[in-house]
Amino acid sequence: MRKLNILIICSLMIFLAACSKEEATVSLPDASVSFDFPSTKDSVEISLPIIDNVAMVFDIKAALSGSTSSSDHQVSFGVDTTKITAFRTKYGNAVLLPATSYLFYKANTVIRAGSSVSEPAQLNIGQQTKLKGRTTYVLPVVIQSVDGKTEGPATTRVIYYVFKTQKAQFIPRDTWTIAAFSSQNSTAVGAANVRDDNDKTTYWLSSTTQQMPQFVTINFNDEYTFTGLRYFYPTILPYPTSGGHPTSVQIETSINGTTWINKGVFAGNLVNNEQTLDLGVTTARYLRFTVLAAARYSNLPVVFVSGIVLVP
Repeated sequence: MRKLNILIICSLMIFLAACSKEEATVSLPDASVSFDFPSTKDSVEISLPIIDNVAMVFDIKAALSGSTSSSDHQVSFGVDTTKITAFRTKYGNAVLLPATSYLFYKANTVIRAGSSVSEPAQLNIGQQTKLKGRTTYVLPVVIQSVDGKTEGPATTRVIYYVFKTQKAQFIPRDTWTIAAFSSQNSTAVGAANVRDDNDKTTYWLSSTTQQMPQFVTINFNDEYTFTGLRYFYPTILPYPTSGGHPTSVQIETSINGTTWINKGVFAGNLVNNEQTLDLGVTTARYLRFTVLAAARYSNLPVVFVSGIVLVP
């Protein structure tokens, strides 16, 4: 009986402690929590290099107006993509930053008792090489909830993170497809490897039973304007002793995939396993990369090309 009484008393104490804790959390007035950001501004502009994928981390804090908090309050940040319309109306055309380029590493934070400013939330920006050059990207950040409530204390204020990209080293190739190719030794070393992101590892290897020329035709699935082309030779092959590298390359472009313009024949001259070909200002939807001749690899008439990119 004594053990039962002790158990009841302990349970009652735990219940009372929980109630006391709930009572200690004071509800906040509507719109009393906002961004710890100047009230006269609604945007922050960042110059964004897109040559390499380098993680960028931004701290975001919330602030309580009026006085310090008497208890801990949970604040949750998020992205409201619908706010891009308001940004465009106020500031002009801009592109919504794609979801693949940002991540809230820490979306939830706390305004501690005795403080008026929250601990920092963290917004990560990455995958910059997937973005277009000389473009304005916008990420509208909002306070999604305060103490779990999406209404009431949560303010409707938006902070626009404005990313202005610099000139791209290469034109993005996410949408490119292979329209045709002369041969490939296998699917693993197929022509599709010239448009992946591994420009010095994976590669296209032409058939060991066919002679030169060997070609691959790329459909950009859009019209691009560019000035040059860069192709890569896999780093696992010491150049020029291994062979299999182009010694003569022809570049042709097309708008419709039927009528072709010869942009020139270029002598192979790799430096650090890559070569840039100057094509002049060119607008095209299709490109045909033809290896007219290549150094023999183990006495085989093959060519290795590990990547093809367009230079703006």
